[in-house]
Amino acid sequence: MSRQAISRRRPVLSFIVGLTLLGSAGYVVFELGRYQGGYSVVDQRKEREELQQLISQQAAFADELRRQIASLQTSREIDQETYAQVESDLSQLQRRIQAQEEELVFYQGIISPENGLAGLRIQTLNLTKAEPEGHYVLRLVLVQTINHDRRVSGVVKFNIEGVRNGEVLELGPEDVLLDSESADIRYGFRYFQGLQRDLVLPEDFRPSQVNVEIWPQGSRGQPISESYKWSAVTG
Repeated sequence: MSRQAISRRRPVLSFIVGLTLLGSAGYVVFELGRYQGGYSVVDQRKEREELQQLISQQAAFADELRRQIASLQTSREIDQETYAQVESDLSQLQRRIQAQEEELVFYQGIISPENGLAGLRIQTLNLTKAEPEGHYVLRLVLVQTINHDRRVSGVVKFNIEGVRNGEVLELGPEDVLLDSESADIRYGFRYFQGLQRDLVLPEDFRPSQVNVEIWPQGSRGQPISESYKWSAVTG
């Protein structure tokens, strides 16, 4: 294969991949915004099918890029710059496909969860290390599955169990949140909501478990409780 032929191929591949990445990114952001804005659930099945179709199309693009890479690898006059560009484009496309598949699974969990149960629940809980030592970022995602005809609101409560200097301790929000004026973590949404708070643990404190309670507003609301091993949510 001549260098001229490879050079002609490069802008075509870049154009295709560029359109694919731009289109997919815009689609996901658009869908995410509509969910957060209280978009109706009536057409979600159709949109989910469209997202699945988009993922299939991008997988086909990825296959084409793999064929291009194989062709370049077998060429005696291989253009290293072109090869590196195509390989980079393929990696970006694969990451985008994976991200969209994760988005699809997330939306499916809201519309039709595996257990078939409707109501409020905790989707994910993560604690990420920050600076300086002992600081963490708490990220919590709440979802309301199947029934979305009403807005849910309430308060998130949590405590962290652990040991300090041989003594068993249970730390609440008022003990670990950096912003002491907002110990109550409030939520309000129809489909899902992500919550984030900065916290700091006392020196020499060794955490072992995080307990979370979701308290819906209203006298009839029953708290939803979940417990997580510290190592499972900070790994």
